[in-house]
Amino acid sequence: MTDTTTATVTVQPPKVRDHREIEAIKTIGARLRDARLRLCNMSQLRAAEQLNLANSGMLAKFENGTDNRNIPLWLIRRAATLYEVSIDWLFGETEDWETGARMTQEREVSRWLFDVWEKAREMDIAHLRLLNDKLEALTVITGEMMKAANDAEAALDRFAELNDDFLDLRAGAPLVASTTRISAAAQHGQARLERIKGAMRRQATA
Repeated sequence: MTDTTTATVTVQPPKVRDHREIEAIKTIGARLRDARLRLCNMSQLRAAEQLNLANSGMLAKFENGTDNRNIPLWLIRRAATLYEVSIDWLFGETEDWETGARMTQEREVSRWLFDVWEKAREMDIAHLRLLNDKLEALTVITGEMMKAANDAEAALDRFAELNDDFLDLRAGAPLVASTTRISAAAQHGQARLERIKGAMRRQATA
């Protein structure tokens, strides 16, 4: 947050306020509102966040001229940067806020690029969340498969111990081979899943 104890356009007047100060505060407020709405098409909430104000209500008071105790200079300077207007224009000293065709085009292009970037970022985040959910589901399934394969292999080993002639039985040897392949496949799948998750973590922190 910006330190609001810095220099301000103060309205700490005598008991009777100079009408010129009141008019200046109202002019600045109106220009702040015009810059936000007419020039930048920005919501009051978003503008308040960008200006580091505690809430949009504070900005509303400044814009409407209902709080004319003071307008911090840091706020005027930051607003000029955010809205891309001159401080002279905000003070009402000039009608030229740099509305040339090039500035208008650049402003519109910049706003369009920012909106496109925001939407792309939101889509990327949504896709990553979906992918993460799928990976977590696969992790659970792979873990269950691994446990089932180990249990089957252990049960088959125990059965073979209790039955000396097990391998001589019809399909005994193929059953052992199949169980071994299932266990190996489960291990391989689990290892590949861990490599994919590791690669995603590295990419996310890159």
